[in-house]
Amino acid sequence: MRNHVAVALTGCLLVPLSACTPEDVPPPETATELSAAVLRSATYTSPYVEEGEILLDGGIFEDTARRVAVYFIPEYAVGDLDQDGVPDAAVVLATNTGGSGTFHDLAVVLNRHGVPENKATFFLGDRVPVDRIRIVDGEIQVEITMHGPADPMCCPSVQATRRFRLAEGELVEMESPADGAEYEP
Repeated sequence: MRNHVAVALTGCLLVPLSACTPEDVPPPETATELSAAVLRSATYTSPYVEEGEILLDGGIFEDTARRVAVYFIPEYAVGDLDQDGVPDAAVVLATNTGGSGTFHDLAVVLNRHGVPENKATFFLGDRVPVDRIRIVDGEIQVEITMHGPADPMCCPSVQATRRFRLAEGELVEMESPADGAEYEP
């Protein structure tokens, strides 16, 4: 008798489930976050190579023939930058072209279903350490040490927070940095 009850209950449970077809059930939202591993293996625009873009491998791009090396800085931020409800990323790339300079660029990486798309890049400066980066309400905030008027290139001393927004596919700086910093927008 127990087996008949179990079969009857199983049959009742299966009928409603089988009535639902895959077309009736909306797919779950899968907003895959752009992890550090994904960002460290992404393609970025770069004015330092003829092709205009580089592909990082484990956070590094090296072209020894042209003496260009690009490094992914470990500090990055995640947040929605294009108001689509999906977390994007802001990263900093450091480039050396064989001289004494190290050029820092801020790159916006949009999240296209888990695939990174470098939408815009902004030159932050030469030998300017990035202390912190975050995204707050769609705004990228970069805490940076910039060169003061009397600072040698090796030793920037002016603390500044630079703020950016993505507007029409471009990074736009919201205001100039702190007083005393050498600034060229």
